[in-house]
Amino acid sequence: MGKGNKGKIDSLGRVVIPKSIRNALGINHNDEISMTVENNTLLISKGYKNCSICNSKTVSTQVRDKLLCDSCISDIKSL
Repeated sequence: MGKGNKGKIDSLGRVVIPKSIRNALGINHNDEISMTVENNTLLISKGYKNCSICNSKTVSTQVRDKLLCDSCISDIKSL
């Protein structure tokens, strides 16, 4: 287990993610994050938008509610 920091939740349910942790995860202002609970532990990770077909993290296009990467767009065009 890595190093960590303690923090408090304010009256609105907010918590500050320390700058050192944001830097380690590459999280910047207005980035999306994912929060999940696993074995009674809160896990926070950088939220990625994945391709709806191949799950790639290099999304380039959105069609309605689906996100697509260039590779999948190319594959669709060749059908």
